[in-house]
Amino acid sequence: MIREEHIQLWAVLSDVFVDNEIDYAWIARQLQSCDRAIAQAAFYEDVAPACYSNLLAPIPPIWTGFDSTWLSETIDSARAARNNSVLRRLRDRLFIAYLRLALKSEWAKIEQELDRL
Repeated sequence: MIREEHIQLWAVLSDVFVDNEIDYAWIARQLQSCDRAIAQAAFYEDVAPACYSNLLAPIPPIWTGFDSTWLSETIDSARAARNNSVLRRLRDRLFIAYLRLALKSEWAKIEQELDRL
């Protein structure tokens, strides 16, 4: 995938984390041409760590959509930190393992819509 495709993929997946009704069918349509394994990895390893805190906020600040520039910069920063630090890689592996459990139902809804296409 080229950089712009990654940014578009991240932006689509970030809709799961907005404080608004989630249109899983729309997300699935956007992901239709993307390899499912790549989308799933991006969801758990890139987007969820960057956006998950919005779901935890008492009054979530993001309710219409994440800014794609902020999102790509946040993901790039996290990836660089993982590459530069063994401790950060370990911390992120644990966090991503937690996110795989906590967000399993969200990914299942996306897959369900993908299967319908």
